[in-house]
Amino acid sequence: MAAATDAGATRRRLLRAGLAIARRAGLRAVTVRGVAARADANLGSFVHHFGTRDAFIAELLERWYAPLMGRLDEVAQVEESPLGQLHALVMQLVRWAVANAGFIAHLLQDAAQGEAAAGRFLKAMPAHHPARLLAAIQKAQAAGEVRRENPVHVLVFIFGALALPALLFSGRDLRRLLPREFSERITSFAIEPAEIERRLDWVLRGLAP
Repeated sequence: MAAATDAGATRRRLLRAGLAIARRAGLRAVTVRGVAARADANLGSFVHHFGTRDAFIAELLERWYAPLMGRLDEVAQVEESPLGQLHALVMQLVRWAVANAGFIAHLLQDAAQGEAAAGRFLKAMPAHHPARLLAAIQKAQAAGEVRRENPVHVLVFIFGALALPALLFSGRDLRRLLPREFSERITSFAIEPAEIERRLDWVLRGLAP
């Protein structure tokens, strides 16, 4: 029992170490030696638990993504009104995007640069949180609470009004290109939860039948 507990602790330590490196410098910076050193584990432990770097990256991404899906599942169980469920799902997703904007930017760059596990993860993503949002949109449309436009187009509209500004202005790169005062004013509107919720209210009013 103690050996199994120790093995589980080592596995979690390796994953935490890999995620810390990826958050700072992207998945391409994650190496087997670097992860093992940061986790204070030997290379044999890494190979025992994950086999290959690619398998490790895939599990790391799933571990990073799982809390979002858990929160979306909770919303679906708690919210009874279709429009309330859509509102809550969007807010959870945008808050998550703001909190993880740097990692998401790294993930996109890594996939573009040929990081195989990152590419597979992004290709599989539409079946997860986008599918939940599309289902919520369709449910709200069926209840007569959202106009009957193409659900994918509605999703694009919501993303453009909420998630895109939050992702753009959560990172420092774009903010450095703009005058400081202007950047600070826009950033507060783009990423503050109260302002995001205000925009979501505008969006849902605009989508009303």
